[in-house]
Amino acid sequence: MTPDLSNIDSIIFDLGGVIINLDEAATIKAFAKISGMPENEVLELSKSAEFFKLYETGHIDDPTFRAHLRESLKVFSEDNVLDGAWNAMLGQIPLHRLQKLEELSKTYKLFVMSNTNEIHARFFLKLVDLISPHKPFHRYFTQVYFSQEVGERKPNLGAWQPILNDHQLDASRTLFIDDKLENIQAAMGMGMNGFHNITPDDWVNVIK
Repeated sequence: MTPDLSNIDSIIFDLGGVIINLDEAATIKAFAKISGMPENEVLELSKSAEFFKLYETGHIDDPTFRAHLRESLKVFSEDNVLDGAWNAMLGQIPLHRLQKLEELSKTYKLFVMSNTNEIHARFFLKLVDLISPHKPFHRYFTQVYFSQEVGERKPNLGAWQPILNDHQLDASRTLFIDDKLENIQAAMGMGMNGFHNITPDDWVNVIK
C-alpha cells in the first residue's frame, strides 16, 4: 500500500532489506560450513544466544563477539573467516537506491535507524565508498543512527527516541520504512507512520 506522504516531512530508513540487499540465510549457511553444525542448529543459536543482541547494542566489542562465536560454534577460525561468514548476509547496495535517496533529500529530512554492529558497519560503509566514491554514506542523510551507538535495538522504543528528540521531529509527520513488521508496528505505536518494505525496491517505487 502506498503511504500518504502529504503530511510527511521526515523519513527514517532501516538498512537491511531496504537500502542494502539482505540474505540472512547466507550467514547461517556460512557458519554451518565452517563449524560443521546443522543449519537449523545455527539458526536456533542466532535466535537464542544473547551475545548477538549485546553486540548489536554495543555492550560487547568485536573480539568478545568473535570469542562468543568460537565458543558457540566450537571453532578456532581466524578473525577474517568469522567476519566473512558474519558479513555473508550483506548484499549489494544498487546505485539507483542511493540516487533515490539523493532525490528524496531535497524534500524530506532523511535518517537511518538500523540494528547493526561494528563488523557489518565497516563492511557496508566500504561498499558504499566503492559505488559512491564522491559521497560517503552518512552524507545521504541528515543523521545516521546505528543500534550499537545508540545502545538500543528495534523494536525497543529507545531505538527511535533519540532521533525524535535530537531533531525535534513530530512523530505524526515522520515515516518509518523497515522490512520487519514488528519494527513497523512498534514505530507506529509511537505515533509514526509506517511502510512495510516487503522487497528491497518497494520504497523506491512508491515514495515520491
